[in-house]
Amino acid sequence: MKIDSKEVLIPTITLFIICLVTSVLLAATNLMTRDKIVEINKQSESESRQLVLPSAKNFEDSEDGTYAVGKNGSELAGYVFTTKTKSYGGDLKVMTGIDKEGKITGVVLLTISDTPGLGLNAQKESFRDQYKKAAPENGFEVIKSGTASDTQIEAMTGATITSKAVTTCVNDAVKEYQKVKGGK
Repeated sequence: MKIDSKEVLIPTITLFIICLVTSVLLAATNLMTRDKIVEINKQSESESRQLVLPSAKNFEDSEDGTYAVGKNGSELAGYVFTTKTKSYGGDLKVMTGIDKEGKITGVVLLTISDTPGLGLNAQKESFRDQYKKAAPENGFEVIKSGTASDTQIEAMTGATITSKAVTTCVNDAVKEYQKVKGGK
C-alpha cells in the first residue's frame, strides 16, 4: 500500500494551523488579562493584610520585601509575614499578623489544596483563632488530644498533617518576627 503525500500533508498542515491560531488566541488573552490579574492579586493581598492585622491602617513592604510593616499614621501597629511549606495536598501559603507586642492577631490561608472536609477545615475561623495569642519564643506545638496550652495548637481530627503545616508556617512567621525585633 502506497501512502499518498496529500493524505499526510493536508492533515498535518491543518493541525499546525489550528495549533498556531489557538496559541495566538491564548497569548492575546493572557496579554489582555495580565494587568487585571495583578490588580486583583494586590487587592486580595491588601484585604488579607487588613484581616490579619486589623489595627493597622496602612502597610509598607520591608526593604527586602519579605514582610509588611503595618502602621497607624507614623505609629507602628505590627508586622505581616507570608510563609509557605508543603502540606498534604501540596503547597500551603499562610499570612500571619503579629502586633508590636508579639501577639498574633490573625492567620489567613492564602493557598491550600488539601482534602475537602478534612484539611480544608484549616480555613475555618475556629481553627485559625487558636493562634491568636502571644507568640511563643520556641513556636507552637501541635497536639492530637487534650486541652491546648498557650504554646499548643489542637490538631484537626483527621488532618494532623495540615494542622502541622499551618503551624509550621505560623512558627516561621514568629521566627521572622523575632529577627525583625532583634531577637534570635
